[in-house]
Amino acid sequence: MAVIAFQRLSQLVTDYVLGASGSITPPASWTMGLATTNVGSGGATDYARNSVWSATVGTTNINEIGVTTPAGYARQTIAKTIAQAGIDWGTSTFDNTFATGGQSSAADQVTFGAFSAAPADNGANSWVLTDGTTLNAGQTYFAGDTAATRTFANGDTEKVTATLKAG
Repeated sequence: MAVIAFQRLSQLVTDYVLGASGSITPPASWTMGLATTNVGSGGATDYARNSVWSATVGTTNINEIGVTTPAGYARQTIAKTIAQAGIDWGTSTFDNTFATGGQSSAADQVTFGAFSAAPADNGANSWVLTDGTTLNAGQTYFAGDTAATRTFANGDTEKVTATLKAG
């Protein structure tokens, strides 16, 4: 699975964590959305590190599903806590393997749906960790490809587990 850290996550680390800057602060909560773009590996149709939410599909745009007709789609909230009640992040683990190691944490699984009809736009290729609840709006922090493109119909659900690994 391909993953990408967007500019906002990098800025959060360099300006807030390292520099204690007041110019950027972490969001009040995390939300996860589904999008129609592949994370890929930097090709012409993949995300760029400066990608933003947009209803127009393009190289630096992230097109969230359900922006025209949600049909039961909504972003799912992941709390800013570690191993507490509800959907949040797991305790991080460390792997000291030089080539593949690093610190990682996985969020609890979130469920999208059940859909009341086919959302428009449809065809999820990736999940995106973001802030805010408004479709196609807010800051993007990191994303990962789904196992396959998923086109939703009435009654469908999708379960996603976000994992972040800093290596």
